[in-house]
Amino acid sequence: MQMLSIADYISLPKIDAHNHLNLGMRYASYALWAGFYIPDFPRKLNGLGEMHEIIGQYTRPRTKTSKDITDLLTLSIQDAVADGVTVLEGSVDIGFVNHCGGVDNLLKVVQTVKDKFCGKINFRPELGMGKTFGIDKIKEWAPPLLESGIFKSIDLYGPEVEDGIEDFEEIYKLAGKLGIKRKAHVGEFSDAKSVRNFINFFDLEEVQHGIGAATDETVMQFIKDRNVRLNICPESNVMLSAVPSYPEHPIKTLVEAGINVSIATDDLMFFNRTVSEECFDLVNNGVLTEEQIKSILASNVAEYE
Repeated sequence: MQMLSIADYISLPKIDAHNHLNLGMRYASYALWAGFYIPDFPRKLNGLGEMHEIIGQYTRPRTKTSKDITDLLTLSIQDAVADGVTVLEGSVDIGFVNHCGGVDNLLKVVQTVKDKFCGKINFRPELGMGKTFGIDKIKEWAPPLLESGIFKSIDLYGPEVEDGIEDFEEIYKLAGKLGIKRKAHVGEFSDAKSVRNFINFFDLEEVQHGIGAATDETVMQFIKDRNVRLNICPESNVMLSAVPSYPEHPIKTLVEAGINVSIATDDLMFFNRTVSEECFDLVNNGVLTEEQIKSILASNVAEYE
């Protein structure tokens, strides 16, 4: 039987549930918009520190206005549409409030972009919060943003440590009361115990990454019993040196343990692999079979129907 091509995967309905929209576009799309190239990029990085150096030197200074935010969201969603993504849970960083000049203006920007793509993709905005961003501002801005009804999920990212997560407890409780899906980054560079602790503390429905759980059978069973989905980004894990190589990726262990997973891009600009390309690579490297990939994609899409 002939192996599916990337074009075949593009034709399949799929979700991307782990996509930071400020970096969610092809590098070629970004460079054309930004007006500059980043030297020796994309490339394999030595962890998040090197990634944040590039962000601090190049991408963050380029983003200043509400128009910049509108452009970045648009570029990312356009590239998701081109990949055949039918449901996009794209992260909008809470710090964009500063760029847009207030909470209400950010909401207008997100709604405008959402309206632009109506009928082309099910764009479900996600409120992203960085642990290193000012907690006072997050506590001020997060409630009205969540109560607006625009955001369908919430995510916490930054250092994968438990110190300080209590600062976000009330925000996650509010999200739960509002029926907003709760996610958090953990388990890309941290261990299985931290994955379980984050799930328990925030009552998470999904985990961004979570691959550290693959080292502990009891934690994998816990995740399965709670029906928590892991939104896994294989190329990100390899490019950031969290996983040595594609053939060694623990998604195989997680899938065979019966855990609900999705395949996602994380930051397409940095890692240069769409969901369809990730699927192709997983099969081509013998990590998952075509049947497993098709089952994952179909079950993911069914969750939104």
